[in-house]
Amino acid sequence: MTDYFAGLDVSLNETSICILDQDGTILREGKVTTEPAAIDTFLRAAGVSFKRVGLEAGTLSAWLCHNLLDTGWPVICMETRHAKAALQAQTMKTDRNDARGLAHIMRTGWFRAVHVKSVESQKLRVLLNNRRCLLDKRIDIELQIRGTLKVFGLKTGKVATGNFEQRIRELVEADAQLLFCVEPLLEVRRHLREQFRILDSAIRAVVKEDPVCRRLMTIPGVGALTALAFKTSIDRPERFAHSRDVGVALGLTPRKYASGEVDYDGRITKCGDVVARSHLYEAAKVLISRVTRWSSLKVWGLRIAKRSSMKNACVAVSRKLAVIMHRMWIDGSEFQWGSQKEDATA
Repeated sequence: MTDYFAGLDVSLNETSICILDQDGTILREGKVTTEPAAIDTFLRAAGVSFKRVGLEAGTLSAWLCHNLLDTGWPVICMETRHAKAALQAQTMKTDRNDARGLAHIMRTGWFRAVHVKSVESQKLRVLLNNRRCLLDKRIDIELQIRGTLKVFGLKTGKVATGNFEQRIRELVEADAQLLFCVEPLLEVRRHLREQFRILDSAIRAVVKEDPVCRRLMTIPGVGALTALAFKTSIDRPERFAHSRDVGVALGLTPRKYASGEVDYDGRITKCGDVVARSHLYEAAKVLISRVTRWSSLKVWGLRIAKRSSMKNACVAVSRKLAVIMHRMWIDGSEFQWGSQKEDATA
């Protein structure tokens, strides 16, 4: 029985499709609108049974994957770096050639599959990302106002977030023209804060009702945002055979270069989910520098900071946190603070 493979080069409006047999012979290729129904119709028109249908990870890949999988197609979402490396061998870059290249990748099996998050995790991640967006925009506006007033020698100085608007009005109250220029920014900032509080409250409500997040928050330094970011990033903990693999998936392990007489470890790979990785790093900083209660994890991190640097210690602790959080999720266990007596003995 002949196996058939398809490659989908997805863009916003159109998707190029190429269908190959196991020998690499092109059976059919063409373009359709980027809609699950149109892609389904094109694949069915080929009249063959597919072993693999592949597309690169991207903004539309999760939506297409979920719909095509529900239709019964063996869809695989490919890791972008692997696909890019393979497609760079082509001398001519076109959508048609990219679809051919993706089909050949499916045929040869030289790819790494990317986990497509569940719809629930994607919606929670949208909540986290939109909250962060509002926070960043508010900070941008505050920096713009500070910079605007600094030109005239009006120094805002250190001020709490809640008192920022009052402080700005005090500085510009004697200058009607400056007040006119700053007023719209203050108004927008006020609305951003209101909407930010709505999303922030929604996140904390979700975490409060989620037993996994509540359990993860028993770890010192891990708050609601870190717990939810980690949970939505991992999505299904059973997809990792070993807890140590989580650190690799989140880009928290060093790069390795070994060729001839050269063999060294580089900086961390920073592949995978940047949101989860950055929250774990912040949690590690809090654990090492702010948490006062003794724990074997904190002592371990401080030892690394003493012989190396605080930054390296935070990276190492964040990787350890990822492993611990995954194991707690799998086992349903609580965080173990450790024993000072055992640590002294060791």
